Amino acid sequence: MDLRKTITKEQVRVAEKLINRGLLGYQPFVFSDDLETGAGHEFLHGGEYSGLVYWRQKIRPTPEENPTLNRWLIEPSHKDSFSESNSRLRGLYDSFVDQISGLLGDISKLTFAEVGCNTGYFPISFCRRGAKSAVGFDRENYGDSISLLNKILGTDAQFIHAGYDGRTHSVLTAGEYDVVLSIAVLCHLSDTLQHLACLGSMARKAIFVWTPVSDEDDYCIRFGEPNKYYTTDKFPLCFDNIVRPSRKLLMKSLELMGFTEIHQLKNPPGAMPDVFFDCHAATLAIRPPAAEPPPSAQSPAMFNEGTAL
Repeated sequence: MDLRKTITKEQVRVAEKLINRGLLGYQPFVFSDDLETGAGHEFLHGGEYSGLVYWRQKIRPTPEENPTLNRWLIEPSHKDSFSESNSRLRGLYDSFVDQISGLLGDISKLTFAEVGCNTGYFPISFCRRGAKSAVGFDRENYGDSISLLNKILGTDAQFIHAGYDGRTHSVLTAGEYDVVLSIAVLCHLSDTLQHLACLGSMARKAIFVWTPVSDEDDYCIRFGEPNKYYTTDKFPLCFDNIVRPSRKLLMKSLELMGFTEIHQLKNPPGAMPDVFFDCHAATLAIRPPAAEPPPSAQSPAMFNEGTAL
């Protein structure tokens, strides 16, 4: 999101403090001409650890002073590439919101939840589109970041500091929502099918999954090395890089959970290159209308309390 038309100078300073704390960086936001975040450049050009933040006035700290920020800051000479890549990533994310909203119809009556929401790009986006409500869950505490973004945009996305628990295969405190989203989370979890089942159990109407996949003609899961991102996770929940179910397994899993209308979202012109998009699945799976519970059986109102990748 480009926030330059609505953000105040004081809010830019708050964003700078959150970046210093490691709580803004991965998702593509433009705070000012001199401050921008997002993983687009890493995805398309520099590779991992090439930078998530353009901050023109910031002097690069030593690793001892701020190891997180030192790893995140891009080289100033990469600014144009950084901005262009994150513009593409924003285009992709915004197109997902548009396509999902178009396929679901009137979202003003729908509740949304994202498991592994990071700084809330998608819950905030659905709030801006008029959703009844939207909440994000994450194992990291991004509450201050989402609070700032809500103030800048006049939205009311909620945040709950609770991630998916692989030991119980659930999201503690989570109830049911009309639509449940998972953006680049499945690729960091060892219990792929259990996580899908958790998402399905939370979703009354639909789930959306964006994740790397393999195109093998078999029901299989490819695992990378363990403990790349979450060094304290123990076996068998330690395989966090990069887990790729086969496309065939993902589709069959959605069918077995009772989702009968399955859409593969498109890569819009000017968004991410096809070579990047095509090794992922962008899948919206919708339950048949008869499977939706009557209003009297729906869950209570969403939590009022309030961390991916």
